Amino acid sequence: MRRALVLGAEHEMGALLCQSLERFNWHITATVADPSQPISLSANMTLAELTSQDNALLNDLIAKTDTVFLHLPDPIEGGQVFFSLDNILKQVAQYRRNLVITTNVYDTRQPLFSSLAFWRKKKPVAYVLPKKISAKLEMAANAGANIKVLCYGHNLNFSLAHSYLGILVKETHHKFILQSPSAYSTNHYWTYLPDLAENLVRQLSAESKCSPPLSVNYYPGHLASIKDIARGLALSTGKPVTVTPLRWTVMEAISVFSPLFRRFINMRSLWQQGGQLPLRSSDWQQTKLQHTPLELALQRIWHQLRQSSG
Repeated sequence: MRRALVLGAEHEMGALLCQSLERFNWHITATVADPSQPISLSANMTLAELTSQDNALLNDLIAKTDTVFLHLPDPIEGGQVFFSLDNILKQVAQYRRNLVITTNVYDTRQPLFSSLAFWRKKKPVAYVLPKKISAKLEMAANAGANIKVLCYGHNLNFSLAHSYLGILVKETHHKFILQSPSAYSTNHYWTYLPDLAENLVRQLSAESKCSPPLSVNYYPGHLASIKDIARGLALSTGKPVTVTPLRWTVMEAISVFSPLFRRFINMRSLWQQGGQLPLRSSDWQQTKLQHTPLELALQRIWHQLRQSSG
């Protein structure tokens, strides 16, 4: 039985990975920083509480596992995984373990002209990992780690802390209002995280090892516009959906006081121009990926939101 170490199992992506790993008969060690958060336990799961002081325990857990799973935005956006990426890479390389990273953190900086009001660059922005992260991953792979990175698009859910969609959707008694930073018909890649976890674990379970030492793949998800999202919400909730634009001048003013709006500003080019996967986006056979239809994914998320708020 293969052994997995899932860092941050109390968060959405970690919990979904644990569920998928259980279905494919992995033995799971799930780490949590906050044991008060609800965790779905299983027969093949061991729970470990880790704090920022437990470096020795983290070292021991990595030494005893086959594959470490890390959701990369966690340490970047507020330290939800307590251990730094540098520390994890060092220990994974030391024990020559597999490391699987999921992320939607990209370098979307554009030339100066593209940020000016009169400049209208229509070419979609290519998904590219930040250079600092890429350099760290290459060094760890050269030192003995086997690393697989799975990049994905906008997170398709209503969680304000973890997705862009959460800040776009506003509900009244009679309708929904989508306040969009993107043009109505501009396409973006959206990801339903249960599909991402399921396809990732299925692929890993069929492989004998992570090869080559460093591979970066891009999960296609749903290529959809704000128009498509609005239609899916209307079908899922039975309420009419109105789309209004978020003005960039207003967002720039608000971003001085709001970290959430600063995230929008930092991804301005991606919102305005849409994203583009590399031509050779994945080593996986795309025909074998299972995708929940967009409308059904939104419907499931809507029901989960109602249940959690109730």
